[in-house]
Amino acid sequence: MFSRLPALAGVIVAAAVLAACSSHSARIDDATSPAVTEPPPTVPAGPLKAGDIMRILSGNSFRYTRDGNRTGTTTFNSDGTFSYQEDGKGEGTGIWQASDGSLCEAFNPTSFLPRGTRTECSPFKQTAQGSYSAGGALFEAM
Repeated sequence: MFSRLPALAGVIVAAAVLAACSSHSARIDDATSPAVTEPPPTVPAGPLKAGDIMRILSGNSFRYTRDGNRTGTTTFNSDGTFSYQEDGKGEGTGIWQASDGSLCEAFNPTSFLPRGTRTECSPFKQTAQGSYSAGGALFEAM
């Protein structure tokens, strides 16, 4: 019986060491932990498909800047029409259509655009999350 005592003592010591390790709780100090930052949203590579452009624009309003100094808001309706309010000029309407990689727009005549415009198509791109460009215009979701 005494010949087994050293082996039993070794098992007891090993069990005590394991118990001490398992009961130790590791505390993470937020002040010294490296900050985890989310990666910036990715902008899709390549041109957007017509269906993607329609989903982005249909039924949504955007703040726009055209040609660097003209600003306002616009709403693209799902029926292919749009309405806009240009700062310092007034209201207007027009029609829009999406094609693969492009936004096509025609502006109806207004007091500040007496002849309106013919349909013009411009490359449509996502520039950042919620921001898009087409021709000389930058659209930011409202």
